[in-house]
Amino acid sequence: MKIKFLPLAIAAIAFICLSCSGEDNLDVEIHDPNEFFEADPNANDEETQLRKAFENKYGAYLLFNDTIQKQFQALDINGDSVFRVELLSIDYSIGQVAYANNAYTYNYLSTIDEKRASVEFLEQNILNHITNRLMPYSWMLCSQINYDDGKQHPYAAAGQRCIVVATGILSRLRTEAQRTQYVSRVISAILGTLVRNNSGEFGEFHAVSKGYYGLAISASSEEVLRNYARQHGFFDKINGLFNTTTPTEEEDLNMYCTYMLSYSDEYIATTYANYPLVLKKWNIFKNIVYNLGFRF
Repeated sequence: MKIKFLPLAIAAIAFICLSCSGEDNLDVEIHDPNEFFEADPNANDEETQLRKAFENKYGAYLLFNDTIQKQFQALDINGDSVFRVELLSIDYSIGQVAYANNAYTYNYLSTIDEKRASVEFLEQNILNHITNRLMPYSWMLCSQINYDDGKQHPYAAAGQRCIVVATGILSRLRTEAQRTQYVSRVISAILGTLVRNNSGEFGEFHAVSKGYYGLAISASSEEVLRNYARQHGFFDKINGLFNTTTPTEEEDLNMYCTYMLSYSDEYIATTYANYPLVLKKWNIFKNIVYNLGFRF
């Protein structure tokens, strides 16, 4: 009986050996992800020159549309071409094994003059706030950012893979005050997202107001409510639809981002001189943001 099974055993062993041998000789196709962000090395048009110069100068890729790759796959039953398309995902984070849902769409810049002006704007007004430590993998410049099915149009959107800045409004900025306000809004959008992406760094900041986040508060006047919030390290209270509360941790971070871009140290020191916890959190917040690589 054992002799009858021997050829089967030998065949099975031979099959396993052949399979292992085949695996050792497999050709694995590995793509460098950089190639989907780099400008075409063989092209020399004005847009390509802009992108190459930006990469050489700042060590980050420059994009003008969100199509990262478009590869022909096959023809369908109707003879139409089928492509594999990958779009830029702001929600992408390092180490992800699957792409996140991307709630953003974009209107592109249409002329080379718009693209050149947008790069100039980025260099003169935004990049001086971003150190090499915080420099993203890539920047994308577009005319308009559409979010939540086009219901919102943020000035900027930031993630680990890319920071997108909407510059279509540049030609409509007639005064220096309008330009200053626009720059402030772009920086605020970028800073707010970068702070949220690094929220784990703010433990010391949150510890100052621990136990007082998101509390419903009531008093006889707005002044008393605001004073209560400031005594516990908040710039202000939060007015809800039906109630008033102290900020949540996220609202607290957003508020400190806004104040940091709107007011000087002198203003904060004078206005909140009687609220030591606010001043303590202010200094902690500034140091954390500075260490993350953001400059003012």
